[in-house]
Amino acid sequence: MAYTGSCSCGSVRFAIDDYLYVLACHCQACKKRTGSAFGISVVVDNARVTNLEGETKTFTRKAESGRTVDYEFCPNCGTTIRWSIKAAPDRKIFAGGAINEITQLTVAGEMYTGTAIPWVRLGCDLSRSGEPDNEFRAALIAKSKHLR
Repeated sequence: MAYTGSCSCGSVRFAIDDYLYVLACHCQACKKRTGSAFGISVVVDNARVTNLEGETKTFTRKAESGRTVDYEFCPNCGTTIRWSIKAAPDRKIFAGGAINEITQLTVAGEMYTGTAIPWVRLGCDLSRSGEPDNEFRAALIAKSKHLR
């Protein structure tokens, strides 16, 4: 199934034909980025991005892990579209709120639960108090396949 999305003003549009997993992130950066209690991350292999139209700008910051994160956003309306981390150069992470069909995706886990607002935890079986490792990512991929 293909998934499409856009920024708030429609200047940036994208399509992906599949995703690896969806997770809720409770880190401080996601709280700031979304203006909410957590962010929804849709992790996608680069090869599964079938379309990206429109100009984006990039904001680079250091994550809580100390690693660099490059956020791509619409320069007109400010909507975050996606981001990338050097630890996963073959993947992009799309902002869940930018995906049109987000209700068709299921959150497989949550991370940075150690900084989560206590009354906003989702209660996922798969959770990490901090940054995910490769074992956690593999478990998210396996669970996502089961959820579909």
